Amino acid sequence: MKHIYRLILGVLAVLVMQGCATHANFIKKYDAWVGQDINAFIQRAGYPDSTYTLPNKHTVYVYARSRVYSVPSMPMMGYGYGGYYYNGYGMFTYGNEVVQESCNLYLETDLKGKIVMWGSRGNRCVSE
Repeated sequence: MKHIYRLILGVLAVLVMQGCATHANFIKKYDAWVGQDINAFIQRAGYPDSTYTLPNKHTVYVYARSRVYSVPSMPMMGYGYGGYYYNGYGMFTYGNEVVQESCNLYLETDLKGKIVMWGSRGNRCVSE
């Protein structure tokens, strides 16, 4: 019986942790950096992936994150293409769905190195 309780608690813990990573937390996290020195941010987050200078001489620091993974899938095949024994598994085929998640973070700094604004692009810009 103890094993069942442990299993249930483990599943609940995973579900709770999944809910913690949100875009709202991401916004709060980087809003707090506005007005701070970029060098402090670099010490905490590491070196940026790239930088560029805007026409107003402000510098933009770019942090890029991406992740590609596959998820097993089992689509059901009819009796048409592939017949009864498509890939040797009867009327079922097994494959993988490839998922790509990315988030690019842009931090704009003024001439003194203070973060004046930030932005992001991607389908996985979340923070815990």
